Amino acid sequence: MRDDVWPISPEHPGPRSLRSSNGIGYDLKGFTRPDARGYRFATHWFMIIGLPVVPLGRYYLRDLGLDAARSDHVVTTTRYDIAGRSRLRAAEVVRTYAFGWLMPVVVLLPLLALFSWVDELPVWIPLAAVVVWPIVAIIVTVLVLMHYRDHWAPLRQPRWREPEERR
Repeated sequence: MRDDVWPISPEHPGPRSLRSSNGIGYDLKGFTRPDARGYRFATHWFMIIGLPVVPLGRYYLRDLGLDAARSDHVVTTTRYDIAGRSRLRAAEVVRTYAFGWLMPVVVLLPLLALFSWVDELPVWIPLAAVVVWPIVAIIVTVLVLMHYRDHWAPLRQPRWREPEERR
């Protein structure tokens, strides 16, 4: 499937910010599978406590890797080569909302169910569940998301447009 892409230019710049602090800020979500050159589409989001709130734009980009710096605290930075801008895709926005907002519910629901029976269980079971279940759920979620991004996500090809063709 082809998506229209307009090159990054002064008239059509890339995202103004991809910074976040303590879960509030901007991030890229909803990555498609990388094409033969390693580029993929991703949606730029405004985030609150790490949850997607408002989609701001969609970009054709390549992940250049992660940098970590240490001053008073560790700062990690993911570098991107942003080649162009595209239109938002409703399916990707809905998928990102569903994953971002439903995953915390899926992680918390078993714990809430367990706490409703806490009086009938040995004390070590709820304590172990509170420690182990969130860690296991986070690890499994990250692994599934990584596998989805690289193998199951849609493969979209760019159709380059001239800047004046943008509507």
